[in-house]
Amino acid sequence: MSDGYTCFDIQLDDGVATVTMNRGEQLNTMVPAFWEELPTLVRELDASGGARVIVLASTGRHFSAGMDLAVFGERPDGDSKAEPGRLRANLRANLLHLQETFSVLEKARMPVLAAIQGGCVGAAVDMVTACDMRYATEDA
Repeated sequence: MSDGYTCFDIQLDDGVATVTMNRGEQLNTMVPAFWEELPTLVRELDASGGARVIVLASTGRHFSAGMDLAVFGERPDGDSKAEPGRLRANLRANLLHLQETFSVLEKARMPVLAAIQGGCVGAAVDMVTACDMRYATEDA
């Protein structure tokens, strides 16, 4: 299991893999590294055979504020005069990539549980919907 993740901490204890989003100061917003790391770590846990369940948790006062709009609000090519068809094709490719990130949770061989506290907004709702079960604190 790789330890080189910037958005997640992983702890494997007696078959329980706790995957914790560790950007609580930034409300666990989903930056580009998040979208690369989540499917990689779920596939690693799936392939290793050491985990019987994944618990998806977070640090900070909120579970997640969703996508980091400061990052994803920009045009990927920075060209405001790009051809509309090319922009739409890029948007479609990006959306399929984001969707596949959450589909990995559904495809995992073991159950994936979401432990939700505080706010769970935007893409975070999509993420926990891809989990098998969701548990929330009273303040969620």
